[in-house]
Amino acid sequence: MSCPYRAVLLVTRDMRGTASSVAKLRIELHCGEPEGHLGAHHDPRHGIQWDDHGKTVRTLLRDESEPARSHFP
Repeated sequence: MSCPYRAVLLVTRDMRGTASSVAKLRIELHCGEPEGHLGAHHDPRHGIQWDDHGKTVRTLLRDESEPARSHFP
């Protein structure tokens, strides 16, 4: 059985002239590790790892101007 943990990665962009950001892209991540594994969760399809911080579903944010990264602590 695979790990039930998931994450949602929101790639945002700033709205010119405001202090607001809007979501440009939403990526749903699913951990492909076996249930009960140790260490970070890993979505093999997108190559992204994340720590769960005790949450079954975690929201990850990245501004489009930031370089892409593969691990979210």
